[in-house]
Amino acid sequence: MSPERHQFHEWACSRALLRFYDLFDRWDYEGMAALFMPGGAWHRAGKLLQGRAAIVAELQTRSTTQKIRHVLTNLLVDVHDETHAEARCYLTVYRQDSGTATSAPALIRAPSLVLVVTASLVGGVEGWRIARQAVQREVEFPEASRRRGRG
Repeated sequence: MSPERHQFHEWACSRALLRFYDLFDRWDYEGMAALFMPGGAWHRAGKLLQGRAAIVAELQTRSTTQKIRHVLTNLLVDVHDETHAEARCYLTVYRQDSGTATSAPALIRAPSLVLVVTASLVGGVEGWRIARQAVQREVEFPEASRRRGRG
């Protein structure tokens, strides 16, 4: 594979993951699920979500009064060939849930979590899709845990 083609695939995989978390923050669960392969697997919060329908069903149980943002950093993609790649990144989560829907800006003193995300991606006619994604907690912030009733 040419260096240009390799770089293109790295970029396309990075965009798929960035788009995934942008859709997450915009509450577009169908759009998120569409970035997975039909039988894709997401290891999230101690659960294995297998397939697009399971992903959407799980996400629909989330609180609708929370304000949340996912910030991806240190995103690296290893392209193996034209149709297989592995990615990893850090995901910093900022979350506030007052229990009431509001348009006011969220007041957050610290992030809630830093997660390590690993993903296997498969390239095809629809572009790059996530075949498997795993999320591992790396850092929890005590202030955020206390606000959620965990500390």
